[in-house]
Amino acid sequence: MKKDKRYLFLKRLLEEKEKITDIIYKMKNDEELGSMDKYYTELSFYDNHPADLGTEMFMMEHDKGLLNKLNDALYEIETSIEELESNKYGLCSICGEKINEERLELIPYTKLCIDCSKKKAPLDEKMDYRPEEEGISPFSKGYDEGNEFDREDSYQEVARFNRIANDPSFATGDDMGVLDEEGSGVVEEVERISQDYYDETNKES
Repeated sequence: MKKDKRYLFLKRLLEEKEKITDIIYKMKNDEELGSMDKYYTELSFYDNHPADLGTEMFMMEHDKGLLNKLNDALYEIETSIEELESNKYGLCSICGEKINEERLELIPYTKLCIDCSKKKAPLDEKMDYRPEEEGISPFSKGYDEGNEFDREDSYQEVARFNRIANDPSFATGDDMGVLDEEGSGVVEEVERISQDYYDETNKES
């Protein structure tokens, strides 16, 4: 690479480094970064269900992910500056071929040529998926031929403690014990009174 080109790329790298370092500094010096107070206004989360904080948790994870991404980019920039000094800058880290200068102008700290980048992208996507030959894992099923202790076995272990000896209610309906005697949708007896019954009673009186 020519000396004037090296100087231009070094200037670009230093500009990118300064910009990213400034963003990281501001994020790390934000007292609310890493605290739910930044996204939530209540004094306490004690009486809240975890699902109520889903949006706030997502935003917090988003900020943490952004900070990690910036740190990765800063590392790539620093290694690119070292490569410039050792005349290794602009070479693909996979195939060893020269990276197109137009690509370097867009992403001065890239380590891959366009061809290797295209080949690598599908591999990164496949890493998050289960290989097709493995099939889909069963959910909450037990197998007589296996010795695994699965979720069904866990439930059976604790469910046996819920049985009451000689309780006739276990012979009924849903096998839920004394709960079988409860009316569906009724908490107190007064709730069994219908509007029609109430109207008829008023007529009689």
